[in-house]
Amino acid sequence: MSMDRALLSEMLERDVAYFDACQSTQVEARALAQNGAPSGTLVVADSQTAGKGRLGRSWHGEPGENLAFSLILRPPLPPQQAPLLCLATAVGLANALDLRIKWPNDLLDQDGRKICGILAEMEAQASYVEYAIIGVGINVNQVGFPEELPNPGSLAMSRGVQDRSSVLRDAVFAIERWCAELSGGGDSVLMAWRKRAAHLGQRVRVGQIEGIARDVRGDGAL
Repeated sequence: MSMDRALLSEMLERDVAYFDACQSTQVEARALAQNGAPSGTLVVADSQTAGKGRLGRSWHGEPGENLAFSLILRPPLPPQQAPLLCLATAVGLANALDLRIKWPNDLLDQDGRKICGILAEMEAQASYVEYAIIGVGINVNQVGFPEELPNPGSLAMSRGVQDRSSVLRDAVFAIERWCAELSGGGDSVLMAWRKRAAHLGQRVRVGQIEGIARDVRGDGAL
C-alpha cells in the first residue's frame, strides 16, 4: 500500500517529494539539489526501477513493503569530512531502529541479517560541500527475498509488521540529528559509531584484505 504524501509531509514537517515509482530516489534528489533544493529536502519512493547501493550494486525491494528515500543535506563541512556523513547516518539509523552497524554502510539486526543500506553521494567545491545526498533503503515488512541475496532481513521478521511512515519519520529525524553533530567535529559521532559497531575486535574481510577490525580512523576509514 502506498503511503499518504500529505500525512508524510505533516509527520516530517516539510514538503515530501513522493513517487509511487521512480528510477531511483538518488536520481530524483540529485536533480532537485542541482536546482537549489534546500537542506532537508526528502525524496521517497514506494518502488524503484533502478535502485542502487554502494559500488553500483542493485537494491531489491518489494513495492509497498519497504522504505527507499534520499535526503538532501547542505552541511557546513569541508570535503575531507564528508565521508563522516555516512557514519553519522549509520549512527542515527542504528539508534532509531536499534540495529548494529557493519562498516561501511550496512545495518544489521541482532541475528546479523542485513536490514538497511546507505549510499552517500556529494557535490563539492575546493573548500566546502555544496550538497550531499543520503540514500537509504530499509527492509521494513518484506519477509521473502531472492535466494541470491546474502543474509537479508527486515524489521518485521523480529518485531512484526511496522508502520512505514513512523519508521521513516524516526529515521529521517535521527539522520539529521547525527549529521548535525559533525559541525562540532566528528568525535561524538565516532564514539557513538563504535558503540553500535557489529564487528570491532573480530576478523573481517574487506575486498582482498583480511584482518582484525580494530577501529575507525578520524576520517571514517576502517
